[in-house]
Amino acid sequence: MHYMPDTEDEDSAAETFWPEGYKQVIREDFLQLLATHLQDGRKLRHIYQQQYSEKFTDLNQFARRIADMIAIGAENGADDAFDDIISAFLTESPLPEVPGYTRYFWPQILPEKVKKRFQQVIVDEYRQDNIYRYAHEVGYQDSYRNFDEFLNRVAWLVATGATNGADDMLGAIYRSFLAPHSPLPPARRHPRRLKLWAGHSQGD
Repeated sequence: MHYMPDTEDEDSAAETFWPEGYKQVIREDFLQLLATHLQDGRKLRHIYQQQYSEKFTDLNQFARRIADMIAIGAENGADDAFDDIISAFLTESPLPEVPGYTRYFWPQILPEKVKKRFQQVIVDEYRQDNIYRYAHEVGYQDSYRNFDEFLNRVAWLVATGATNGADDMLGAIYRSFLAPHSPLPPARRHPRRLKLWAGHSQGD
């Protein structure tokens, strides 16, 4: 058993992806805030001149690359949080605890209005999703008064995961700065998330 509907026939007919409109908030609002914050030059000029002037044509290109990497970290952190939520559905567990941390990150760079927009996009997208509705009905009604409260918790967890992912990437970037002539760390987006869980539930 698990908190997932039986959609094996539908899933075998075609690949189905989870909605990811919330990532546009990262790629537009959040990325622009990062770029503006970094491109003032004061925070990166010294490290650029010391270690990266031969690899990037100018400071703005270097700052833009750093901003892109942090945004990718945020996207991947959101993906990881969603994976943890689906794992909870599959194991009939409470929604995961995702403690937020900002060891390296600047909390003020993500204004409350951007965070709220990010969370609202998730709520709006997943309100239409039968899998999340089913999970709430069979597994979480005792913990959350209604579906919207459940989705708001999901959105908060994913936003926290995104912040943690940005923080993790920034930590990796800082560590590369400390090692002379070290390249920037790799930053690659996760593949789009497929609605796949049949393999997790075999034998249930």
